[in-house]
Amino acid sequence: MLLKYLITQGGNNFTLKKEFRKKVIALVLFGGFFLPIGFLILKSFFYGTDSLNYILENLLFEYSINTLKLILITCIFSIIFGVFPAWYVSNYKFFGRSIIDLLLLLPLAVPTYIMAFSYSEILSFTGPFKITVDLIQPEILGILLSFSLFPYIYSASRISFSLLGDRYQEISKNLGINKTKYFFTVVIPLSKPALFSGLFLVIMEVLNEYGAVKYFGVNTYTIGIFRAWNSMNDTGAAIQLSSILLFIVSFLFFLEKSFNKNKRFSSAKNSSVKKLMKTKILQKILIYIFCLTPIIFAFIIPVGFNLVNLIDDFQSIEFLNLLRLTINSISVSLFTSIFVVLISILFLYGERQSKSRLYYYINEFISLGYSIPGAVVALSIIIFFTSIDSNLAKISILGGFLVYLFMLIYAYIIRFMAVGKTTLKAGFDKLPYSYDNTAKVLGLSDFNFFKKVLFPLNKLPLLSASILVFIDIMKELPITLILRPFNFDTLATQTFEFAIDEMIPKSAIYSLSIILICSLLLVLFKKLLDRLHVSGD
Repeated sequence: MLLKYLITQGGNNFTLKKEFRKKVIALVLFGGFFLPIGFLILKSFFYGTDSLNYILENLLFEYSINTLKLILITCIFSIIFGVFPAWYVSNYKFFGRSIIDLLLLLPLAVPTYIMAFSYSEILSFTGPFKITVDLIQPEILGILLSFSLFPYIYSASRISFSLLGDRYQEISKNLGINKTKYFFTVVIPLSKPALFSGLFLVIMEVLNEYGAVKYFGVNTYTIGIFRAWNSMNDTGAAIQLSSILLFIVSFLFFLEKSFNKNKRFSSAKNSSVKKLMKTKILQKILIYIFCLTPIIFAFIIPVGFNLVNLIDDFQSIEFLNLLRLTINSISVSLFTSIFVVLISILFLYGERQSKSRLYYYINEFISLGYSIPGAVVALSIIIFFTSIDSNLAKISILGGFLVYLFMLIYAYIIRFMAVGKTTLKAGFDKLPYSYDNTAKVLGLSDFNFFKKVLFPLNKLPLLSASILVFIDIMKELPITLILRPFNFDTLATQTFEFAIDEMIPKSAIYSLSIILICSLLLVLFKKLLDRLHVSGD
């Protein structure tokens, strides 16, 4: 009995030590992620400058109004372009439905700044329509931003509408509710969590936007941070503005979490898979109008415009420079996406194996990372490393290419960790915990359990997470502009620099390269998503 007791206690002590080690690793990684952000917030309490006072008294109201206006316009048009096509694709049978479903995702491959650059030229007096009215206005910019961002709402709505089943529709028919009333009084309320999640992503992207608002001359919080940092050369003002923006996004993040906390919809019970409804001629016309309008304006026109510019400017293309920038963009995106996926696995696997609430809170805070605008993340990294460098008398860590490249990748990881983690978590959560218990009975170690069970069953979510992170990094502009090493440009920065210098035709080849790479990856992602749906993973 004594021997059995000692063995049991020894096993418990080993388990406790193992659990403690996991928690320490998780806390160290978490601290590494958010130490720069916390340092930025701390520094904001110790700055008070003339530039900051000038911004607060003269520009903060303008920043707030412009940002709010952009958010409202972008959200309204994103809902129109996202919700109605999602409803038709999810419920009606019509020619080209599967192709339209794919094409409605492809505007995500067109970065907001490329959308803005393209349409600013198209809508100008020198464009193809010779428009004399000044359309370079915040209201127009809001619509253009929605062209690039509505797929967030489309994809969320598409999934939600597909899971509703046919029982609600049958009950509505029996109650004499027509299709229009059924959509607005039943479908939309049931889909609120998905719609708010999509809207949250749209709002975060608007707050993060720099290239488009810079080109249109719209003063937002992100513009204010760049202005304070570059033009005014005032670190304190930039830190204070970053802290204000950080507070706003944190409030929106926790508001979204609070709204969706107790709202869950399950299609598993009392619902059968609904059959696609047949359409009449008038219905088909309406469906094609709603579905093709965003495809034409958000993808075909900007791509076609850049193709025309590419053909006109083909002789002056520097193909060696294009190759160099493409390699830079792909390498940094690929390297970072692999790191993001590996770290996400570590966190999620630790959460799965541990019963501690620590992992839950850490994962929630990691989700906040995507909400933080790129300019804030980049500034926090610079301030953090500059402070370390200034306090080390004998060691200078800043100045080298590899150091700035590390800082760039570090910022990407903080910003896009939530993208990889969320995609992977969906795959991990679908696997029953009986697998874990069986592995323990068979004596499998944590590593072997992951290697032989979790990894094979989550190959598609792993690849999907890598693709989404890769696409986001390929399009990212504010972080890259601030943190890129000397003489290290990407396709995104080169596109921006040509556009700002009013050389839109020269930016076409770089714009199209981004769109092509991201489009191919989105097609692959859609195929993986369909396979996951069919296989039930």
